[in-house]
Amino acid sequence: MVCRILKEKDALSECFERLCLAEEPTSTLFITDSLKEGLSPQLVVKKESVELYDAGKLVARFVNEPGSYDSIWVFVKSYVDREDSKVSLTSYRLARRMISGILQAMVVLMETEDKEGFSHSQRVARLCLEMAEELGLDEKQKTLLKECAMLHDVGKIGIEQLMMYTPTRIRIFENMPQDHTVMGAVYLTSIEYLWDVVPAVRSHHERWDGKGYPDGLKGEEIPFFARIIAICDYFDELTHFVTSEWGTGPKTEVEALEMVKNQSGRMFDPELVKVFVKVMEKKLSGGRVEK
Repeated sequence: MVCRILKEKDALSECFERLCLAEEPTSTLFITDSLKEGLSPQLVVKKESVELYDAGKLVARFVNEPGSYDSIWVFVKSYVDREDSKVSLTSYRLARRMISGILQAMVVLMETEDKEGFSHSQRVARLCLEMAEELGLDEKQKTLLKECAMLHDVGKIGIEQLMMYTPTRIRIFENMPQDHTVMGAVYLTSIEYLWDVVPAVRSHHERWDGKGYPDGLKGEEIPFFARIIAICDYFDELTHFVTSEWGTGPKTEVEALEMVKNQSGRMFDPELVKVFVKVMEKKLSGGRVEK
């Protein structure tokens, strides 16, 4: 915060000027002796009082005495930081990036890499971003979608650790595969910074027809990002994993795409299936341009 003093300096303005030197110059506080139009936020210093105005409206009034300057500074700084998105989100973004990054690294470490060095969640995230491009999502939405995709299987971290040590847990897990959606939601709910990721993580195995898990949501009750991730997750599993669900081995991309089409209106949002098919057909025909 930068203090612009538009009055004769006094004890309060000098105090604020000194304190501002330790702040990032990302917002401006105007210090005046009378309310002036067009300046916001504005600290009006009078003989008996100090008043904080924002957009011409009085926000707070304080007694003008040296013993109150520290309290006035804390309040004003908190208010200005809250109003200025760049400042107020700096520490939040840093903390979020660190926590999310650690969890994403754990997910990648847990998952088997393909021949190009990518894990399941990384591949799903890349597919989701290709859909996001086709859907015309903005950069903020793309960033959040990628984060949701990278963390969609975060619940498997704890479950797979339990599987390593308890045979009983393995049998339970085999009968209750939906555990990882609930576990992932529980993990992320305990981290305030990542609450906006919880809906996609919890609901990426819900089905358009309401037969999914864990909550039996259907249609547009399912969070939008969860619907995107569901398609990309399914396609990646079809083309990379050997399980009893998919038969004798991984499907080709053409075979998997047909299976996705067959689940339109059942497992998946039919409109999003159209988008996915368009993206993949362009990709398979060689018309995909790397971003």
